[in-house]
Amino acid sequence: MTHRITPSRRALLQGLAAFGAAAPLALNLAAVGRAAAQSAGAGSGYRALVCVFLQGGNDAHNMLMATDPGSFAQYTTARQSGAEPINLMPAGTAPVAIGGVSPVTKRTITTTDMPEHWGGVLAIAPATAQLVPPANATTSQPTTRTFAVHPFLTGAQGLFAAGRLAAIANVGTLLAPLTKADYQKPGPATQIPQRLFSHSDQQSAWQSGQVDGSATGWGGLMADTFQALGGGEVDFSAITTAGNTAFLNGQSARSFRINYAANKATAQTITLTATTGRYNNSANFLDELRASLVETHLSAGQSSDMVSDYAAAVTRSVALSTVFDNGLTSAAAAEAAIPNPPAFTDPIGGKVVDNPLADQLQAVVETAAAQAQLGVTRQVFFVQLGGFDTHDGENPRQGLLMAQIDHALSYFDAAIAAAGMADKITAFTASDFNRTFATNGTGTDHAWGSHHFVLGAAVKGGDLYGPYPTVGIDKAASGSTPAFTNPDAASNAYIPTTSVETYLATMATWMGVTAAQMPGIFPRLAGFPVQNMGFMRA
Repeated sequence: MTHRITPSRRALLQGLAAFGAAAPLALNLAAVGRAAAQSAGAGSGYRALVCVFLQGGNDAHNMLMATDPGSFAQYTTARQSGAEPINLMPAGTAPVAIGGVSPVTKRTITTTDMPEHWGGVLAIAPATAQLVPPANATTSQPTTRTFAVHPFLTGAQGLFAAGRLAAIANVGTLLAPLTKADYQKPGPATQIPQRLFSHSDQQSAWQSGQVDGSATGWGGLMADTFQALGGGEVDFSAITTAGNTAFLNGQSARSFRINYAANKATAQTITLTATTGRYNNSANFLDELRASLVETHLSAGQSSDMVSDYAAAVTRSVALSTVFDNGLTSAAAAEAAIPNPPAFTDPIGGKVVDNPLADQLQAVVETAAAQAQLGVTRQVFFVQLGGFDTHDGENPRQGLLMAQIDHALSYFDAAIAAAGMADKITAFTASDFNRTFATNGTGTDHAWGSHHFVLGAAVKGGDLYGPYPTVGIDKAASGSTPAFTNPDAASNAYIPTTSVETYLATMATWMGVTAAQMPGIFPRLAGFPVQNMGFMRA
């Protein structure tokens, strides 16, 4: 049978890319089979991971800090300088009102973005003690280290105390274990990651283990392991609210894009709002489009392979979008239990504003609540919050971001509990890299090893995992001041002691990835002394 493509329909196909439809359509593929997840064992039920990516390089020195006297003194020295000091106040320090004078810094407080106005850092008490390292010690006796989080992380402080949030210290991209000596004077066999301080390369490295982009990512490869053994049913195992991402690309898995507007998760599909031209005003636009794509897909020899493949992809996208939206509609009873995010007030500006991270996490929980209708027992999600590249203006910029993270994670904790999935969904933070330990005057620059949070009832929370590094920057002796040498940092950057692969593999094990499957996802994992950090429950 010959399928004729009319000139108008051919023009329609040729014009799709110009209309801006190509990106959301081509990415709405979820070519993973039903997630059997047999390796997790019978009765494990549904499980999901949520990657919360902090785009731009989060300054984790101001998110999680050591507060023992020697460590906090080094922190203050490095950050209390420049036109806009970025050091936070000691735990227990009262907020200073506008017009007041800080008893700590002696500065008059003139704006709401000055750290003195926020009060002191918030103390947390990890269940497992870590000793103050020798370079930070102020006494000859072994002393237990103390820790705190940013003043705007009140919710995170409470979740940590409640045992549902864990902190992971000094994580970063590594090819193999690396010491400061090897980093500064590498030998022929020393393995140092490439382009450590490049945003795009380190985002790719965090998401896939590769720089210069990658065809596959750890989340997508994880989703591949849960493919169905038969049936050929479409799955929704890799879900993104933040556009295309290397993290969710597997050998078979492709990210399925969803919207998160108006307190409702919906599939991203064809939209007329971004199009121009004579088809835009046609009431039959979608019908014509679908007919064109089907005809093109079925017309052997009538079009190029690229057009045929594109037509097949878009046809599938339209179908999957319908399946997704119908699945969430069918799960209306479960969706009704999920609350909307509470109002968020910008602590710097004092106004109620939107929190896009909370909105995205609502879409995640709504999607997870419809997992039975969508036919999945394992899912990997990707959400993102931007703005962390704080080379300048760090106080107002990161202060707002910390508050958004706190509001979103607190909401997420409440939402998964309301959905009856508190022990089924685990969220974790990730970012390009940390920032420099010292200020550049008004902000911070690109660095390396960083700290992160993991949240959920399946997390062994209330503890700090991985050794928190020595704090401070190398300095030569000067007068009566002795030299300072930090064995864990090179200049302004921590050398990671925990690899990204170890961090993620710990959660992959909880998801049901077996030891035999690990090398296919994390090929360098066996080269690290620790493959499972132990922060997840069975």
